[in-house]
Amino acid sequence: MIKLLLISFSILILFCTGCGNNQNSSIESNQLIVNNGDRTLSFNKQPERLVTLRQHITETALELNLDNYIVGASEAIDPPVVKHLQERYAKLPIIAEKYPSPEVLFSYEPDIIWVDRKWAFVKNQLGSMENIERQGIKIYLSEAGFYDSSKIDYVYDDIYNMGKIFNNEQHANEIVQQMKIKVDNVQNQLGDIDKKVKVLDFDSGRNNMAFVGCRCMADNLITLAGGENIFQDIDKEWASVNWEEIMQRNPDVIIVHEYRGISGESKIEILKSNPLLQEVNAIKNNRFIIVNLDEIYEGSRNAETVEKLAKGFYPEKF
Repeated sequence: MIKLLLISFSILILFCTGCGNNQNSSIESNQLIVNNGDRTLSFNKQPERLVTLRQHITETALELNLDNYIVGASEAIDPPVVKHLQERYAKLPIIAEKYPSPEVLFSYEPDIIWVDRKWAFVKNQLGSMENIERQGIKIYLSEAGFYDSSKIDYVYDDIYNMGKIFNNEQHANEIVQQMKIKVDNVQNQLGDIDKKVKVLDFDSGRNNMAFVGCRCMADNLITLAGGENIFQDIDKEWASVNWEEIMQRNPDVIIVHEYRGISGESKIEILKSNPLLQEVNAIKNNRFIIVNLDEIYEGSRNAETVEKLAKGFYPEKF
């Protein structure tokens, strides 16, 4: 009888020990792992304090309904915030024009920051990623920030990932599906294109050169809208090119960026007055599309931009 009791007691101890191990496994299994480019982020609990840096990122976070988590954001200077988000954006605590100093960032005590590019992590801006992470702050870098070119699929990945991190996957999936449907509808409307329009993505004139988009987000949006970026062959996001090169490549349409108080119309007038561009098709036929930067930076507006570009490239199809 005593032997039987001892055996039963031993079994009970083993069972309880097993229960403890299962509980630890449960905690581990509840840990969220998110692949972010070539980095892996792990979360034992949902973050509660988010800082979003750059307007297009903040707008995307608002589309994900993360308002209550945002403790700091970049200023919306110019271009303006998309209309349906303006009131909500105005309520956010603004902590910098673009990127705050480490000291300012730390004072807002974020659990996680969402940043667009690695170039933000330099001495005069955010400082090093390592220094931020030593404070226990997670860094989510937009997927496009890991590559030399950009595409709308990276935006989808960002939305999916932030949906997972903030336990809002269903809404994230809905946003992505709506964006995909819009792009599909545009491409169905375009149908077969006999001859693609050649497109110049023009940002500005600098030092007697043109600063243009090459493998940037606009390039992918141009492609999705049925156009052909004339500087797609340059293997970087942005480049300075001479005006003669634009003349030789002869775009049919010119996309003009509008931001920081410089209107698209004023840039168009400068292009029209350039003597080297007088024989360019877009100049002769007055074919311009004005966009603001947050329409062509990675974010929730991108699908609408595809539609806007397609209508400008092929108005007869809409």
